[in-house]
Amino acid sequence: MFFVVQWIALLLGAIIHTLVDQRPERRTAPRVVELFLLWLLGGGGLWNILTGLFHISPMSAQIAAGIGYTPSMFQWEVGWADIALGALGFLSLWRRDSFMTAAVTGIAIAFWGFALGHIIAFSHGNQAESNVWAIPHDILYPAVLIWLLSRYRKQASAKGA
Repeated sequence: MFFVVQWIALLLGAIIHTLVDQRPERRTAPRVVELFLLWLLGGGGLWNILTGLFHISPMSAQIAAGIGYTPSMFQWEVGWADIALGALGFLSLWRRDSFMTAAVTGIAIAFWGFALGHIIAFSHGNQAESNVWAIPHDILYPAVLIWLLSRYRKQASAKGA
């Protein structure tokens, strides 16, 4: 359920921002792409930081149980990786140059690796809700970011041409 709530919050934020945007270029395709990219990358970064904090907090045993694991130092390491990736995404709100490309690249590599780990766990019988729901999220989130970033870059280059 955590993943569904995350997607709803980020998409609603992007939609509301698009509707109340006061920039002259509001509701144009380039601006809508930019807002959705910023919400999914920056807002998603905040969610990743929150997720990482849960993994290293006193709630870590409960989080591990929800994923179908037992607490271990690997959870501590994954928590810090989530925090680092989240910080990269969040900082992209201010750094829209190649920093965004680096953030999306790091997120894609890590999340697709996370997805593979969840798929392997599932294939070995781990059907815990948070393990199963992580699979589509970990595949879809970087794919959407890559698509949005490529559209954003293409529109920026066309604008500058």
